Amino acid sequence: MVIIIPFYGYGFGVDTTSVGTQADTIKNWTFSSMSVVSIAQNAFVNWAAGGESSLSGRAEFDYDLKYQKDNFSFDQSGDLVFGLVGYIDKRIEKTNDKLNLAVAFSHRTSKKWSLTNITTLKTQFANGYKYPDDSTLISTFFAPAYLTISLGFRYKPSNEFQLFMSPISGKMTFVCNDDLANRGLYGVKAAKIDTLGNIVVPGEHFLGEVGLNIFTSYKADLMKNIKLNSALTLHNNYLDFDIQNRWNIDVDFDTRIIFSINKIFATVLYMHLKYDHNAKFPNYDIVGGEEVMVSESPKLQINESFGLGVKYHIK
Repeated sequence: MVIIIPFYGYGFGVDTTSVGTQADTIKNWTFSSMSVVSIAQNAFVNWAAGGESSLSGRAEFDYDLKYQKDNFSFDQSGDLVFGLVGYIDKRIEKTNDKLNLAVAFSHRTSKKWSLTNITTLKTQFANGYKYPDDSTLISTFFAPAYLTISLGFRYKPSNEFQLFMSPISGKMTFVCNDDLANRGLYGVKAAKIDTLGNIVVPGEHFLGEVGLNIFTSYKADLMKNIKLNSALTLHNNYLDFDIQNRWNIDVDFDTRIIFSINKIFATVLYMHLKYDHNAKFPNYDIVGGEEVMVSESPKLQINESFGLGVKYHIK
């Protein structure tokens, strides 16, 4: 079951016209948000094909706060997601964990173009492990965290679509966990270890990059009962120590489609694709009849979900 509680279109702020004309209320501030809570359950008893009984839940909240007056605008948005799955009497695993915040300041230079500064922060709430092994930590709060500061131009021909291009942006990766930093995860320099396994030089907690940043988003009602919210971020590093990697592009593509069946029921399709050259995944091969890790390499990361639920709108 999925419960969707969106909140749209709250506005506040007053501006008055010049003397001699009737006062006109203008919504300088606007706020919109959407909340989603989903629960799914699977049960297996004497099932020949196999399977594990499980109970999963997911909570999501995103919001968008805007201020606009004359040629100046301010945008602050957030996207928070957390999900768990529990295998009955066995273990609990994290399935979703996202904390994304963004702030933008813009000065409009023409009808469709603006000079814009965008700052984004992406991290997660809780510990992540190399499931089903719940003893090997692979992520935690601010490990990693990505802070990106970009100055460029935003093209916004309508309220539904925008394209932001920054030829020079700074991307900072933080790994604020000693164990993860010593292992050199997420692109930071690993610790130097002697022949006895002792750490001689601790791993670094910070990685700085300078490169190209492109962001585009599209929010629209595709049909009367279909809403689309999609965002794509592309970033590369001009100053990678390995020259061959300088044109590798990090990709972050997030899409949500809400299909309204009627005023009560809806289905939600969510897909999140990521490619980060600094996020390494193991490659295995059969050696001596056993599966052995032989290397690590970046791979496309995919997170997809689809649910039927009950919705409630406040407009």
